[in-house]
Amino acid sequence: MSPASMGSEGRYHRALACFAHTSTNATTSGNALIPLRWNDLLAISVVFTLADETVPKKPKKLRIETLYEPAHCHKKNARKSRKGDELNVVYSGAFYTDPDTVFDTNIGKPDPLKFTLGVGKVMPGWEQGMTKMCIGERRKLIIPGDLTFNGEPAIYQVELKGLKRKAPSPGKSEL
Repeated sequence: MSPASMGSEGRYHRALACFAHTSTNATTSGNALIPLRWNDLLAISVVFTLADETVPKKPKKLRIETLYEPAHCHKKNARKSRKGDELNVVYSGAFYTDPDTVFDTNIGKPDPLKFTLGVGKVMPGWEQGMTKMCIGERRKLIIPGDLTFNGEPAIYQVELKGLKRKAPSPGKSEL
């Protein structure tokens, strides 16, 4: 296992083991001896811990958090988005590694974004994350890089403002 793939605790224990197994309180780096004191070990541990806390682990799968769901969404025949529906959406997108930096939004624009769900006009994370939404619902989508257009994970807050059901194809069930 490489040090980069170990958590801070694993790296701390590895450094401690290295310290404990040296009888001269030194460790080798190539052919040179480098003195290692307890203060050095503590500083190394703090650096690894801070590095782990500042770089969030990239998401491996889409995570959907419902931020608000209107009461009408719980009714038996509530109309929810599905493939082929035209959606009107207000959204805000931020970097996964820096969630306070918004890089894409239509908040404050006169019209919401309009697109047809399920035809590939938006990133796959939106296609999956906006299925089965009802009008007025707000979600937070934490999207892994393999479901975005640029390969980098992102966080979007989306609100479904409108839903226009497309007529079903002849001979096909509406569900």
